Amino acid sequence: MILYLLALLLILIVHLYYRLPFWLLSIFWFLTPFICYKLKLITNTQGIITLFLILNIIIIGNFNHLRRLFFTLPLLRIFNSKDRINWQRFKNIDDGWLVTDFEKALYNGQPDFNVQIPDSPPSQSAQDFLNEIGGKSDLGPERYRRFLSDHGIAALAIDKNHAGHGFNRRDVAHIINGISQYNPLLAALIGIINTESVISLINRHGTPTQREDYLPAFAKGEKQPFLNTTFLYELLENGRSSIEGRLETDLYDQQDTVGIRLSFTDIIMLGTARSSVFYVAVNLSDFTNLLSGHTRLGTVLCLLDSAHDNIEVIPGNEVYKGLFNYYRCSAKDIFIPMSQIIGGETAINQGIRQLFLNQAQGAGVWPAAVSRYIQDSASYFSWYFAHIKKQNSRPLMDYRLVRKQLNRQFSYRQRLINVQQTALINGDKPLMSYTNILFKNSLFDASLQQLNWLRTILGSHAHQIKSEHKLNQYFRVKHLSMELDGHSHEINQLPLMKKVALSAHPWYKLEIAELSKPRVDSKKLDKFLFKHLAYILHNIVKVWVYAVRTSWLGRFFWRKSKHKNRIRRLSSSYALIADLALIKWSLRKDNNTEFTAFLAECNQHLVTQMAVLSEYRQHKNHDRRRFVLKQSLRDSYYLCQKALNQSINSAFDHYASLLLKIIIFPFGKPFHPAGFATDEALEPLPERGLQHPIQATRSITRVADASHQLLASKKIETAVTNATGLTVTSKNYQVLIDRSLAAGIISVEQAEQLRAAYDAIHDLEIINHFGNHYDP
Repeated sequence: MILYLLALLLILIVHLYYRLPFWLLSIFWFLTPFICYKLKLITNTQGIITLFLILNIIIIGNFNHLRRLFFTLPLLRIFNSKDRINWQRFKNIDDGWLVTDFEKALYNGQPDFNVQIPDSPPSQSAQDFLNEIGGKSDLGPERYRRFLSDHGIAALAIDKNHAGHGFNRRDVAHIINGISQYNPLLAALIGIINTESVISLINRHGTPTQREDYLPAFAKGEKQPFLNTTFLYELLENGRSSIEGRLETDLYDQQDTVGIRLSFTDIIMLGTARSSVFYVAVNLSDFTNLLSGHTRLGTVLCLLDSAHDNIEVIPGNEVYKGLFNYYRCSAKDIFIPMSQIIGGETAINQGIRQLFLNQAQGAGVWPAAVSRYIQDSASYFSWYFAHIKKQNSRPLMDYRLVRKQLNRQFSYRQRLINVQQTALINGDKPLMSYTNILFKNSLFDASLQQLNWLRTILGSHAHQIKSEHKLNQYFRVKHLSMELDGHSHEINQLPLMKKVALSAHPWYKLEIAELSKPRVDSKKLDKFLFKHLAYILHNIVKVWVYAVRTSWLGRFFWRKSKHKNRIRRLSSSYALIADLALIKWSLRKDNNTEFTAFLAECNQHLVTQMAVLSEYRQHKNHDRRRFVLKQSLRDSYYLCQKALNQSINSAFDHYASLLLKIIIFPFGKPFHPAGFATDEALEPLPERGLQHPIQATRSITRVADASHQLLASKKIETAVTNATGLTVTSKNYQVLIDRSLAAGIISVEQAEQLRAAYDAIHDLEIINHFGNHYDP
């Protein structure tokens, strides 16, 4: 009997894993009792009972009328009950632009490992531009900002036809990274202006006339934009803007014109005294049917310019180190022509799409570019200082804890590099869309964590170095991002993940669309529900299959694809949990929506794993690099597993979550935190992050030189220590070197070499406490 049941289960697993048609499963299940009876694996009674049950499943599954009667119609009554209609708030908003194919495959548990993620270098023109503006980085903040404005810093991505530089996304990221070495906050503002502001909206979606009127003016500094809080998350949550606009005909430029009448009060924005251009999202209505027979036309993005529109602009406090002021803008019953809709009349009801693509493209460029310098600096400073600093008369590198911490820092830096490469490739058809927005806050948090780790290595030196390199400004970078995105990243994830689930899921949006019709077609709904059930069971079986393949026994048979199988397992688990949580979310109004934050975190780890694995497969002969990549994968597996576990706990009650954990982790939780432990700390490879032209790298260069000098004189230091019985430090090196020289332990050249190394270390310690202009 046990073999018989195992045979039925095995047939079911094979059928679900390969997604074979149900009628084929019915044939195999029907024949199995007869075959097992002939083989005397079951008795006549057991065969009759199980055959009866199998026939019931076969009949209900294959005959649509019976399936609708016993399955679909009862579910339809549940969906329409008054306490189960939360699904009515789920509305699909896109036709394929919200989620890329790469993201959709990962969301559905089918990661595409054929995607290549190359590291494309920036163009020579971008490097020349960076060299030019980097040479003036020693100017004062106000003079440097004017210098950048004169050199078209707001036109990095604007076409050369419109007086811009015409840089691609990779070049823009490279320039922002270079500027961040002088001033991270200024680099963030430049990134936002070029990739997320009204400039990028006009550049991507504007009409030819709008581009001709505004882009050259922005490029030459004749006009400057305001930065206002994005309307994106309000639009995703409610499907429309809170600012109402109505179509009407009025006199404009001495002639009757169809336009928009709108009002708004105190929109808070960032800007300068020269700022005048911004956008607002407007819920457009056509009560007089001037354009169509529909009253509600959808969301549009309207272009406003306080230089000629009747807008009240009131300045406020100076913020962000004087780079900007707060402004509040209001308008009462102003009339603007249809030509001020970004994209023109053809862009009516395209406002959500325009704003999402603008936000997603921008989030894939500037956050990682600014964070890259922070993580480079924190990692390199820690590594170099660990070689020259001693604590309790013992070199820091002798402590296993320190080596482990250094390797962890390089691992986080490596993940940032790989995610940035993934976000920037493929030009206008990027691999990442909504995940760029999810990564935005996570990159800031990871970089701030790097700064905290920096203090554990540098101790009291951290404050001086953070101040000199303006690393402390990175806290303002995150504050700026949160202010423009609406303060709470976790709350913003709720509408975003809801729309992503509808767009990425193969069946859910079809079910919602059918349920939303005045008259539901039970045949179509039955098909969608049956396919959806098969999709859930398919993911469960995939989790079990990859659980076997990633077990200690399975790795002997699938050793070459072990990392792929691990990612497939986590991706399938994510697809299953996201699907079940979405169903529960749509049927109950009151839910602990905290699970969306954990699902978003899991999604980010899956993208990170794909990015790191791509480079891991390309570097087969670099042991140190492969170690960092391997540890990054291991740590990401564990963090993804942890996020899945937290998502289950948040989305389901105790018994349901316990059952799901048994399904997802049939052999226990397979992943554990990465050790990052080695006998010696890894070298910082590559060192390209140190070679930007910005002069702010002078401290790290000084620290690196001291570290190299000390490493070169390591044998001499050991000889002095053995001869004197004392550890050489910056407090006693003069006495110990003179004593060893007098005793003939070391030569004059060796004494000078060791003395020069410790002089450099001593200078660093003095500079840390007394500044760069101390009297030696």
